[in-house]
Amino acid sequence: MLKMSLVSTNKSWLIKKNNKKEMVLNILIAEDNKFTAVQYKKYLESKGFKVTVFTESVRCLEKFKSELRYKKIVLKEDGAPYDYVLLDHDMPKMTGSEIATKIRKLSEKQKIIFLSAYGQSIIENQENRRDEFLQIIQKPFSLEFLYEKIKPKSFTTLCRSQVNDMLTITQSPETIR
Repeated sequence: MLKMSLVSTNKSWLIKKNNKKEMVLNILIAEDNKFTAVQYKKYLESKGFKVTVFTESVRCLEKFKSELRYKKIVLKEDGAPYDYVLLDHDMPKMTGSEIATKIRKLSEKQKIIFLSAYGQSIIENQENRRDEFLQIIQKPFSLEFLYEKIKPKSFTTLCRSQVNDMLTITQSPETIR
């Protein structure tokens, strides 16, 4: 019989399955396309991630601030409140780059991945933020491709672009289903 329970740690959530501990990554997503947002949520949750999705950029930023305050005040922990923040770039009211800039001012070590067809625009807007905490995954991509990039240990193994030193990822068209 499968026995499961959630245990809070100072870094992330662990799920205990038959007394084995497995890391559950905590993901925040801002995607204005409702269909795409639901697909991200369902797929990543099926892989064991804890996923919070917003279709409005402003609400996503508010949730980030709230979780950061909770982590600092209640849990008395420093660091990023999420393992990853996944952002669409082209969103109403506030672009993904604007959200990323505000998030990075609050928590400079928050890992952010842009999921967008507008990679060049993001590169221009994030020119001063070239580091291992910022990536771009160029749309279109498969959900399996996204999963492979965010599962543990894949974030720091990516190569930097020779052109602008920004971490970028694209998936070859023949691998998209």
